[in-house]
Amino acid sequence: MTVKFRHLRLRAETSDGPFGADIPLTEGLNILWADNTKGKSTCMQGLLYALGLEKMLGPRREIPLTYVMTSHLDDPETGQRHTVLESSVWVELENSASEIVTVRRGVVSSANRKLVSVFDGPLLTEPAKHYRQRDYFVLDPGAATRDAGFHRMLAEFLGWTLPIVRRYDGRETMLYLETIFPLLYVEQKAGWSSLPAAFPTYLQIRDVGRRAVEFVLALDTHELELGRQQIDLDLAVSKAEWGAKRDELLSIARSINARVEGIPSTPTISVEAIEQAHLLVIDRDRWHPLNELASLLRSRIADLYQVDTPSVEEIASEAAIELEQLTEKVAEQNALRNTLFRARQNEIAQKGSIELRIAALDEDLQKNRDALKLRNLGSTIAETFAAEHCPTCAQPITDTLLAQHVSAEVMSIEENTRYIQAQLDIFKQLRDHSTATIEALNRQLAAATANVNEISAHIRALKADLLAPANSPSVAALEKRIRTEARLQALDDAQQRFELQKAELISIAAHHAELLANRSKLPSNRLSAQDKTKLDQLQRLIREQANAYGFSTFPTAELEISEETYRPQKEGFEIGFELSASDAIRLKWAYQLALLELDRTERTNHPGFVIFDEPRQQSAKTHSLKRLLERASTAKAAGQQVIFATSEDRSQLETFLSDVDCHYLPYDGYILQRL
Repeated sequence: MTVKFRHLRLRAETSDGPFGADIPLTEGLNILWADNTKGKSTCMQGLLYALGLEKMLGPRREIPLTYVMTSHLDDPETGQRHTVLESSVWVELENSASEIVTVRRGVVSSANRKLVSVFDGPLLTEPAKHYRQRDYFVLDPGAATRDAGFHRMLAEFLGWTLPIVRRYDGRETMLYLETIFPLLYVEQKAGWSSLPAAFPTYLQIRDVGRRAVEFVLALDTHELELGRQQIDLDLAVSKAEWGAKRDELLSIARSINARVEGIPSTPTISVEAIEQAHLLVIDRDRWHPLNELASLLRSRIADLYQVDTPSVEEIASEAAIELEQLTEKVAEQNALRNTLFRARQNEIAQKGSIELRIAALDEDLQKNRDALKLRNLGSTIAETFAAEHCPTCAQPITDTLLAQHVSAEVMSIEENTRYIQAQLDIFKQLRDHSTATIEALNRQLAAATANVNEISAHIRALKADLLAPANSPSVAALEKRIRTEARLQALDDAQQRFELQKAELISIAAHHAELLANRSKLPSNRLSAQDKTKLDQLQRLIREQANAYGFSTFPTAELEISEETYRPQKEGFEIGFELSASDAIRLKWAYQLALLELDRTERTNHPGFVIFDEPRQQSAKTHSLKRLLERASTAKAAGQQVIFATSEDRSQLETFLSDVDCHYLPYDGYILQRL
């Protein structure tokens, strides 16, 4: 959607009456001419101020207008100085849907300058009619997002849906209008110093220049990158959910002294692999799948119920023998626990030693990398202050009175770095293995402890039987039945919870597989075919204009547009200080106008206007200015608008404009006049 400025009005109420200026603007090329310090830049920055975009120039909230709109002005007729009591800027805009609004913003006013009033109609060009007024705010948070924010209203009027981008801190934010307008408006002071534009950085938007150009050109790469970032974020969330769910499975296993088999630490998309995952439970010094052990316990319980509970008299002799066997079993299990405990403590100590070694290797690696960096930067300290050199005269010395014969060469810094890195990799593998060993020993120790507790409980029951009356039911038999039933119930509960968590893991795996499939569908190249076409067209337009303007630092055929940064480059390197100052200005003209012209043949988000304040910078040749004016005048046929403010030699300028279709606005003296 294109937008054009129809009228600019400046008003200043002074202690000696009103002063002001009315500047009509049309499609095509508009030339505002006045001598230096006569008000051209005030008018151009008035356009910026009216739209609440002064922070495009920097984070400070100072009014970008000169003193004639903020404090005082000198009467050109009497020479007297008058205090500005009240002032305002008005701008009338029209978009391609033929919607017209008039924007008013106070400069010196009783109302806060953050207030912007919008009238639904051409209040400046057709003042006789009555138009509905709506008020908005600028400069404060929410100006680009809330209903009462002026920049939200302006973006909608421009037909823009501003994209969401990343900040340096990783958070998301909007691509604000202040970051886009440097591609449309070049102000006189800092605007000509950067190519393609002087983008504000205080908003902390990552790669703000790239994001702004991508938006103006409506490149698919931005959406693709956002999509890729979102998928990567979703994959990270999926991985975190998988890890949390796996931790829950491990917790279930620990509650029954079991271990999990078949669940990888990172997400898998194999549903079959997840379904085959199971719990292993130790019983009588052997690991069994939980379902097998549960079946075995059910058989034991069934056998116990097949016979009546025996009396103490019936089992007395067997109880004494079993008591002796179980006492030996407890001693064996305690010995095993002691062995496992010592093995675990040794492994913990070993892991601690490995951690210390890794820390030392990390320090050595960093020192070697620093030494390598310093050497690459040209430092000779590493050689001069080596142990085998004198620190004063740098002569080689030996640190022993006896002759030493070295049979091998000392490793270089690069070799030493690679060697230390290899050691680090090995020790990190050892640390991981040690961690896994400690976890396994913990499980075995917990299982042995549970076994000792179980046997001890049965020993207590047997002792109770041996002391009980002969005709009493056997407490040991009852305890064995109850204990077996309780363990079976615990295993069944754990199995049920385990299966529920597995089902959720399968759901996570399905979502993870979908994300991976979506990522695989994204183009491998960052730019789509349409993006490349646009950049090729942009490059062609820039070369064409640079050649017409007399660009001479190198052949324009070598001028390219980077597919990474969208900045001009030569042989893969960005163009910087090798350009002459005048050629840098020519390239700036070509880039800004090429963005405008590209909208004539390709779908872009360019609003269809460009504003240059004093385009002839760095004493660019008059021939170049002539070609610039001719090129800019082609905007009229495309329904676009170019506004130049200049103090170029008037007679020469008018000679240039004699055969150029433009709207010429010359001002003799000050632009702001007494009304």
